[in-house]
Amino acid sequence: MSEGIPGKSETELSTEAFVDSMMGIHPDLDREKFHDEISKCVQDALSAAGSGEESEDESDENESDKDEPSDDDK
Repeated sequence: MSEGIPGKSETELSTEAFVDSMMGIHPDLDREKFHDEISKCVQDALSAAGSGEESEDESDENESDKDEPSDDDK
């Protein structure tokens, strides 16, 4: 693990870097509110990944596979 700022996880540092980048593009954003919303989304995604839930993209890919005929159907 790389050394970061004491008391801040790599996830938090990455979130802050992302928010800083977005502030450069959209300076009128409420930085604190935007940071809180991004942090919530990241934590939700990490929790879902940790519990073994599929992401929506993976679910969509699996659903599209069902629509394709199998080799037996061809």
